Amino acid sequence: MKKSIHPALAGIFAALVFLATYFIRIPTGTGGYINAGDGVILLAAVWLGYSAVIPAALGSALADVAAGCALYAPGTFAIKGVMVILAVFILKKMKANLPGKIIAFCLAEAVMIIGYFFYGALLYGYAGATVEILPNVAQAAAGVALGMALSMIPRKNGFS
Repeated sequence: MKKSIHPALAGIFAALVFLATYFIRIPTGTGGYINAGDGVILLAAVWLGYSAVIPAALGSALADVAAGCALYAPGTFAIKGVMVILAVFILKKMKANLPGKIIAFCLAEAVMIIGYFFYGALLYGYAGATVEILPNVAQAAAGVALGMALSMIPRKNGFS
């Protein structure tokens, strides 16, 4: 029988993603912001595996709603969930070693950049979506850097 994560740990990660996204942010000047949420999402992917999908998606979408960007919440929910699915898939294939983390995190962040481009195009057209590419690249770089740093924290198996 496969073990699942403790529900409290999933709730804690949803709250951490929300807090890191909502409170630790730098405005980009285009209406968006660079935040620490992706770093926590990538840590959740390493620690929780596929069980991180809902906490990552929910925490990020709630941060959009709280920030007054509810229009982005559905897209954020889907994009962050897919980020985790891809990251965990790669981490499992590559045994979560250092090169595996780098590849998984970079490809997960590529999903974020591409996902927000197409979601923005749906909302504002391609010209409007293009404005957000560079800030999203900066967000991706911050997410990979923070995710790498946080993923060095050893996980104790008290909840699993």
